[in-house]
Amino acid sequence: MKKAAVAAESHSVSSMHKDPFSLFGLPISLFVHMPTLNERYQALMKDLHPDQFFGTDAFMKQSAEHLVAYANQAYKNLQSPIKCAEEALKAKGWKIPDSDQPTTTDKVMLMEMMELQEMAQNGEDIRPFYQDCILNIESALLKDNQEQAESAFTRLKFIARLLGN
Repeated sequence: MKKAAVAAESHSVSSMHKDPFSLFGLPISLFVHMPTLNERYQALMKDLHPDQFFGTDAFMKQSAEHLVAYANQAYKNLQSPIKCAEEALKAKGWKIPDSDQPTTTDKVMLMEMMELQEMAQNGEDIRPFYQDCILNIESALLKDNQEQAESAFTRLKFIARLLGN
């Protein structure tokens, strides 16, 4: 069997739908080691290059194309803090708070959001709060604390909107 066929089978369509962390052999974390991600992405793209599938059947070519599309999106997602957080929550099997509904019934969080909005309108730097959310999500991932992760993710999305991200 050709090297490309082996690569396509080892990164089968069914295995690629697990999560981007599994695809690239990385731990579930918001602190993705970019040199490792880049190295593994490049190796995967080399193995799945269309030239590797010259003369193979249509199924293998199509499977490789699907995997390349998934890998490209996964690579892009792991480079974005918010998308990486989404992928991490999904990889854990946790709920992604509804991004279209930024409201919450948590009174403490509502007060915090109002204060952050006022700070942003007054030109104050709210980036430290954004970084704090990332650290809280990472901590929740390490402790398998779904509630903490979802709460921090909701805050992260809100602060990102205030920052224009």
